[in-house]
Amino acid sequence: MSNITAARLNNLQTRISNLFGNGSGQSGYGQNVASSQVAVGEIATAEHLNLIASDMIRARIHQRGTTPVPANIATISQNLNIIAENSSYSVNNSGISINDPLGSVKGFSDFENLMTQLESDKFLMDSSQATLEPGTSSERQSQWNGIINHEFKVEFSSADERRHFFNSGGAIRISASNTSSSTPKGKDWTALLEEIGTVSFNYNSTSTNNTGIGQPIGNFSLLSQYTRIYQKVGQGSFSGIYAGNLLSIDAKELNDKTIQFRIEFNDIAQDNLIDNNIDGYLKTNIQHYRADTSNVTASVPTYIPITALTA
Repeated sequence: MSNITAARLNNLQTRISNLFGNGSGQSGYGQNVASSQVAVGEIATAEHLNLIASDMIRARIHQRGTTPVPANIATISQNLNIIAENSSYSVNNSGISINDPLGSVKGFSDFENLMTQLESDKFLMDSSQATLEPGTSSERQSQWNGIINHEFKVEFSSADERRHFFNSGGAIRISASNTSSSTPKGKDWTALLEEIGTVSFNYNSTSTNNTGIGQPIGNFSLLSQYTRIYQKVGQGSFSGIYAGNLLSIDAKELNDKTIQFRIEFNDIAQDNLIDNNIDGYLKTNIQHYRADTSNVTASVPTYIPITALTA
């Protein structure tokens, strides 16, 4: 017994499938969907709705975490609950309607309202649902001057795997350090890189957890040529004549499954006269932050080196 049409239930199932399943474009986590469509004219049953609820709860835990488990909806008791618009109820063996204490979150509209929230928060990933893993790195211990780069590719197994990675909240994280420096110029680079912190490249923007200028450019807005996604100018913390040193990060799309990054260290002599070499142990560190639980799992990308800091 139900007043929810198959068309309305199928619309809800289509929405969760687009978000949680393969989807397209900027929607889709790439997970196996438990729910399915029902035939036109078929009655919406507790089993149908509970499978949709299962997909929705997994998506919500991925977005918001496990504490508390989403309280917006509750699963329907099979052969007991009557699926209604706002509040489901039960019918006993004598045919008498009985109030369900959880009925207020078993209405079909509750499922539709939660679906709207899921779509609004589709790029969120709770930290409890993620893992931070090493990607690649480069290092240099000899002194240097001028411009040096660390350039590498991030390749996914397919275009879908790439967009699932970013749709589910994944990011490429970049940081750099210069340790064991003993000269003012080397220490200026140490200070500059410490001030940068970690730069995060996600689905639509690049930002840092410290200072520097990130751009509203992410995975879905890359071009085929390098675009500046982040930069930080040194302040000359240990000597004003070394102010102006520049760390920049550029990115471009090589194809639908591959992104290329360039981290550039540009040693600029502010007065164009004093241009000593930089000492220290220079290192870049690239990691990825991805979904990795039984709710949502994103594929691990492959890192392909192009140019090392020692070049």
